[in-house]
Amino acid sequence: MNEPQRQSYLKALGLTPWVARVALPGAAPSPELAPPEPPPTPKAAPASAEAPPAAVATEAPEAPPSLSRELERTPSERPAATPPPAPVQPSPEPVAADQAVVFTLEAHLAGETWLLFQQSDAKAPGLGRHDGALAASLLALFAAGPARPRRFYCPLTDDQPMDRKAASQALAAFVAGLARLDGGQRTLFCLDEALAKQVLGTERYQPFKLGEMEALVMSSLEEMLSEPARHKKRSWQAMVAAGFHG
Repeated sequence: MNEPQRQSYLKALGLTPWVARVALPGAAPSPELAPPEPPPTPKAAPASAEAPPAAVATEAPEAPPSLSRELERTPSERPAATPPPAPVQPSPEPVAADQAVVFTLEAHLAGETWLLFQQSDAKAPGLGRHDGALAASLLALFAAGPARPRRFYCPLTDDQPMDRKAASQALAAFVAGLARLDGGQRTLFCLDEALAKQVLGTERYQPFKLGEMEALVMSSLEEMLSEPARHKKRSWQAMVAAGFHG
């Protein structure tokens, strides 16, 4: 279908086509549209010496009264066609303040393992001095060199709060995207207990599957710093049992 035909179809449907006044960045050039050429007028047949016999006149059937009155109206008097109403898109349900989930994870790739550390301050630009040093020690177990981390922010935007279900789906998609782009076969989370249950729906220190990847949740960096005898020991035991040590 060429552009003049498309425009005529839209007009017949009662739809108004819109054209940008200025060229948009990266848009293909728009050709100038000209009205379609009128069909050629058929040439009159040459008169023959012998006139054809006169056609027998037949009486046309009478149109219904309602149709006759409609045909007698001028185009300006006829009611305009009403386009069908556009479907109403349901607006997303607002997330209550007590249901909103807020956290930030810092992700590092260490060999075949992605390590994701929960920031003690979700709005900070990164890990703090002490928890950052502990994260570096954990990365050293996997012989990971210095690299720029990836970050997962929840909510994704400040003006759209996320509940636990949306946060869980977004985090799973984030981890799958990391593996698809940079590799990695397993994921090790350092989260507090509440966040592990909210967004992953699992108990800590027990291996589970996150999509196609093996995963394990151990204590957060903040917990390991505040109670090292308890949280470091239990986290290390879980890592060894699940085969997540370096």
